Amino acid sequence: MKAQPDLTQVEKDKLEINPDFDFREIAKRPFEDISPNELAMFKWSGVYHQLQPSFFMIRVVTPGGRMTTQQFNRAVDLGEKYAQDEMCITTRQTLQYHWIRQEDIYKIIEGMAEVGITTKNGCGDVPRNIIGDSLAGAGPNQLGDSLKLIRWMADDDEIQNQRNLPRKHKISVASSNDALAQTLMNCQGWVPVERDGVVGWKYHAGGGLGARPYLAKLIFDWVPEELVLDVTRAAIEVFRRHGDRRKRTHSRLKVVVDQMGAKKFGDVLIEILKEKDVQGLDAIEFSKDPVPTIGRMSINGEEVIPQQEAGKSIVRILIPRSEIKTTESRIISKLADEFGGGILMFTNRQNIELHDVPNENVEKLIAALHEAGFRTDGHEHLPDIVACVGITMCKMAVSDSPDAYHRLYAALANDETYSKAIGTLRINITGCPNNCAHGWIADIGLRGTRTRNADGGSTEGYSIFVGGKLSEAGKIAEYLCDTTAEKIVPAVKKILDTYLAHRESGSELFVDFCERVGIESFKKFVK
Repeated sequence: MKAQPDLTQVEKDKLEINPDFDFREIAKRPFEDISPNELAMFKWSGVYHQLQPSFFMIRVVTPGGRMTTQQFNRAVDLGEKYAQDEMCITTRQTLQYHWIRQEDIYKIIEGMAEVGITTKNGCGDVPRNIIGDSLAGAGPNQLGDSLKLIRWMADDDEIQNQRNLPRKHKISVASSNDALAQTLMNCQGWVPVERDGVVGWKYHAGGGLGARPYLAKLIFDWVPEELVLDVTRAAIEVFRRHGDRRKRTHSRLKVVVDQMGAKKFGDVLIEILKEKDVQGLDAIEFSKDPVPTIGRMSINGEEVIPQQEAGKSIVRILIPRSEIKTTESRIISKLADEFGGGILMFTNRQNIELHDVPNENVEKLIAALHEAGFRTDGHEHLPDIVACVGITMCKMAVSDSPDAYHRLYAALANDETYSKAIGTLRINITGCPNNCAHGWIADIGLRGTRTRNADGGSTEGYSIFVGGKLSEAGKIAEYLCDTTAEKIVPAVKKILDTYLAHRESGSELFVDFCERVGIESFKKFVK
């Protein structure tokens, strides 16, 4: 289709360039012959061009963050051959490869397709990987079957073939009323609720981070399970019709919901459902209050979590900086088969869980993991830091977030006494305002900055934000102070020591401390 002349270049490209590239053909072309417009559209296949010419990142799609060991083994084989023996776990519960040569792109895509894993819609203005919480299908508090809904959405052609949306579109399905699923920072968020033994779903919409963060609103208090897919499709249609296609900074669903308000957005959803002749809409109940009531995160540091199914447990593995070598991956996969149920779950804190581990195997599995050099303690505490890829590979980053990660990890992660005193704490480091590492909703979020020097150069640094959360109605972290990259450790240590000195009791969480004292008092404490 020929694009209209008044559209932005991105919108023209989406109409004129077919996103289903033949990467075998791409492999034969000189890199210089691939236009910047085509490179940008590679994202629709989960392929990003890195800063380095002719090197690429590839992201696979793993709905709910779940992989079998057979699928994981194939991913490991491909990483060994084509990605410098390494893979990375993302904050949206999937895997990505770096340093893929142009001529090897199709080998990754085709190799993963053979085990049922796609890269389609790994990025781009499309519905992205459908996420949930890592306890889905196994957690002790789950209601209904969130994995079933995730599969419905991931397998639905009407959803997955929406490949010309105004911007990216993100969906979350929780397994219980628990902030683990990050409901409030997604375009659409589903949370199960039970009435008289029947499981239905609360529906939230309008969340999103980026440079301008928004928290989702509660739209419907009750949606029967048989209408969940219809409502999800209808919301994407609202976005397609009403999303801003002139200003990409305003083109997310979060802006549409914010401008309409919860009630009008719900009304527009119902109108579209009626257009589609969907039956049973009287059963949908509008929210009495658009303010969400998400439960607090149910796991905070546990190495082992009892499953809902008696006799089985989840064992958690900390993956430093989300990077995992193929040799390490093979060990995890082997142990998942030997002691567990052959299921891996990727978490939104870029770690791995092994599910369906018989209780009699738990101690043996943990001992084998420790012997292999893996860490199973420290989740949701000082060792569990999230960081984006930073300036090495990302064109948007202004700071070296992996370096900041390694500085903080080296200084804080192995001090057990200090970590225990601090308690539950989530530190997230993002290299630019786009907030891929979710700094806005962390206890302590660091956002990369550059300060211009008198000699014309610049100094790398970070703005520090505190008090973010995704429970209750949620809260965006507030600006506390700035620091240079060189002083990041003493700056964070000062913040933590201030918390220890002024908290109300030994049990007051950092996020509650931030809320109680207020940001202005906190600034005075650390000045």
